[in-house]
Amino acid sequence: MFAPAMLGVCMRYVGSKEKAEDVMMDGFMGVFKNLSSYRKESSLESWIRSIMVKTAISYFRAEKRHLMNDSLDDKEDFQLPVSEREESIVTRLEAKQVLEIVGKMPEDLRVIFNLRLVEEYSFKEIAEELGKNENTVRVYYQRARKWLIDRII
Repeated sequence: MFAPAMLGVCMRYVGSKEKAEDVMMDGFMGVFKNLSSYRKESSLESWIRSIMVKTAISYFRAEKRHLMNDSLDDKEDFQLPVSEREESIVTRLEAKQVLEIVGKMPEDLRVIFNLRLVEEYSFKEIAEELGKNENTVRVYYQRARKWLIDRII
């Protein structure tokens, strides 16, 4: 019942359908293993989604640890201005088009981009989940935004 939606969640993090299916299966194993801890404080789908996201993050950490380099200056914190032109182009695109472009984003950027925009994690939460410095996560998020804007414009 939840598999199609959860496969979509997993694909946003790992990119390929084959890897996403593996992550989803691991996620559902976690769901079944922890079903007794479901407290009905949120919908079952939301609870399952959070397990899928955490499973995808674990996969990312295990497989892609070497992609994110903490050598970035911890004090580096910048914002890329988004022009009105850029914003209007993004709003004209359909969600499917944006997801297709985001799917081509380098995995290290895509994970942070999804956690921030889709899952609405704070930079602090993302840093804790990925075991990275908060400012490093901010820099990667800005790079992801720039990467996306460069491909849309």
